[in-house]
Amino acid sequence: MISIPNITPLGEGRAKNSVFDFWTCESTIRLDGRSLTDFRQVKLIVGSECGTALCTMGETKVLCAVSATLTEPRTTRPNKGFITVDVDMSPMGNPANEHNRMGDRGLELTRMLELVLRDSRCIDVESLCVRAHKEVWKLRVDVRILDDDGALLDCASVAAVAALYHFRRPNVTVEPNRTIIHSEYEQALVPLNIYHMPICVSFGFTKSGNYVILDPTDKESQCLYGCLVIACNKRREVCALHQSTNLILSTNVIEACVKRAMQRAVDLSELISTVIRDDAQKRAKYQKPSGFDLTINAQLRTVLVWTPRLYRLRLRRQRRRIDCALQEFYPFQREADEVADLLEDLDDLEGETMELKSEQVRSAPPAETQEIDLLKARKKN
Repeated sequence: MISIPNITPLGEGRAKNSVFDFWTCESTIRLDGRSLTDFRQVKLIVGSECGTALCTMGETKVLCAVSATLTEPRTTRPNKGFITVDVDMSPMGNPANEHNRMGDRGLELTRMLELVLRDSRCIDVESLCVRAHKEVWKLRVDVRILDDDGALLDCASVAAVAALYHFRRPNVTVEPNRTIIHSEYEQALVPLNIYHMPICVSFGFTKSGNYVILDPTDKESQCLYGCLVIACNKRREVCALHQSTNLILSTNVIEACVKRAMQRAVDLSELISTVIRDDAQKRAKYQKPSGFDLTINAQLRTVLVWTPRLYRLRLRRQRRRIDCALQEFYPFQREADEVADLLEDLDDLEGETMELKSEQVRSAPPAETQEIDLLKARKKN
């Protein structure tokens, strides 16, 4: 995969848009072998512990873990539990991230996940109440970005929903003066009451809005001018809609994106249900779940590895075209490099001339010795 540099605004982003327009207009094949309307391969694995899930979309990998603790309810909702989302944007996922600091992308991801998981009312929070005004269950969703290659919200939403479906909270017994929390060996764990699965789907747009790129990668996102994220479920309900920039989109474009997102939500919901069902069947038969050991033999690679040979030849041609386009759009960089080389050569020449002058001065005889030699020559004559 060739790398497209992060182009900063040279002339109000003209070079960025031109490179991307050349890339999309010349051929419908993207850098990773997909067309503009194709999604990346999705793999979902649940852990041996209840409430853990690992989702991969191409090279993007997100790990999610759900935990529950008893706490005091909020004063505005004394008979309802609540959900909190914690996102870890470590430098391991992307070198641009800072340690112990989320940044703008981390805050955007956290707010969008809270909007999707909490405000969409996909979880029955009233069932999380143990004692009204005293004790409720607090669900904490920890999201860890293992590898950032674009479409973080899509991958994180799938991992979070799968982890919530896979989670089991302990059973409790309420007595007048205390609350007894039973272990999994005393009483069976209790699953959460989940109404629907909100799935996020990202759509990238160029500055003109003529091209729609589904599931953009990190390199593609650097060449885009905006992104539209649609969260919906398999019941064809739109749960959330988020736009990253001030793009002006027509109603027809938004409706087309919503239809595509609904179909994507149906497919991913079936994937989550299948994975959870298989894990439940293994646990019912007292079989030890494989958990994240499957990642060793899962071959978490991009779809580009499995493309045919002819398809790879077309990709090579496309990469050559992109290289030529980048060379055309960076003449100033080449001129700057040539000027820098000339300056270095001039510095070297000045250093050499200074050394030659010093050697000539050192080798030249003093003036007094020259006069004595002339007098001796005259006397001999």
